[in-house]
Amino acid sequence: MKKKLAILLLSACMLTACGSKSPIKTGNEPIEHAVYTDDQLSLADYTGLKAEKKNYIITEKEIETRTHEALQEFAEYNSVSRPSKSGDYVQTNFKASINGSVVFEENQYDVVLGGEEFGKELDEKLTDVSIGDHLTFELNYEDDFTDVEWAGKTVAFDIEVIDIQEELIPEPTDEFIAANTNYSTYEEFVSAVRESVTESYAAESREELQEELLQQVIDASSIIQYTTKDYDAAKDKVNNAYLSYLDLFGLEDLDDVYEFLDMTDEDVEEEIQSTLYRTLIINAIIKNEDLSLTDEDFEEGVLYYMDQTESESREEFMKTYGEEEVRRQILEDKALNFLVEHAQITEVETEHDSD
Repeated sequence: MKKKLAILLLSACMLTACGSKSPIKTGNEPIEHAVYTDDQLSLADYTGLKAEKKNYIITEKEIETRTHEALQEFAEYNSVSRPSKSGDYVQTNFKASINGSVVFEENQYDVVLGGEEFGKELDEKLTDVSIGDHLTFELNYEDDFTDVEWAGKTVAFDIEVIDIQEELIPEPTDEFIAANTNYSTYEEFVSAVRESVTESYAAESREELQEELLQQVIDASSIIQYTTKDYDAAKDKVNNAYLSYLDLFGLEDLDDVYEFLDMTDEDVEEEIQSTLYRTLIINAIIKNEDLSLTDEDFEEGVLYYMDQTESESREEFMKTYGEEEVRRQILEDKALNFLVEHAQITEVETEHDSD
């Protein structure tokens, strides 16, 4: 969630890019009963929409997992002479290939058994192995595997086990918690974890609801034309959002990123159009409702996004993102909240997909 919000703010050109204002016609016609119309679009009624709001169930297993993750900051890792088991860190010289071409290779690479970074089957292959073992095998990945480069492919592995380490987390006594965290007791520490999960799930649910309602408006409205300036701004926003993949995957340029993600030119264009339409519709709602920010709105928004982006100071936050774009993002949030406030919402309890 934090990363997404950071990327959203960083890439929020929001119709400020340079370029001519020549209109590009879509071929769409105005809709009947539009609540707002200008030369660019006719806007469908955006009040009284129906949608479901997911209230994610927080399980004790989730709290235990998040608590364990928080305590990993204090963990020690000791080499063991026994065979590997779930929870161990198996250090490897790791190579994966598809059709003879190496797609991933790294020495001294830790595979956490149970983390399923490369899928459950690979973790099983590395369970009950010993230091010095050398494994070669193939795995078939499903079409929906998280790594798009591996999805639907047969991947050949060449793995040498060079170390096995067990994770040792200190017993989280009240004394340990008081000495190493900002909390006095283990119970307070767990309560803080629970509150964090609760807030995270609530924010995710709210964001999903907002986007569902906005998509309904987009689908029911009609974009008649837009300028090259509008288009270039949307294109910049999409490209900037993918720039984070350069360092993450060690790639050189955006073409490499799109190729790595198996995105065709048509896929990129579709995302640009989606971003463009989203911006035009939100702008129309803001204009039609004459939405603006009070000083209180702005200050609350700044504090919220400072927390989401883990900014150390207001000065750092404003320098990084710029006041104009921060204001634009907070105003967009106000428009999305307007949709929620004027919608017919049915709340449903559901489990959260934490994968």
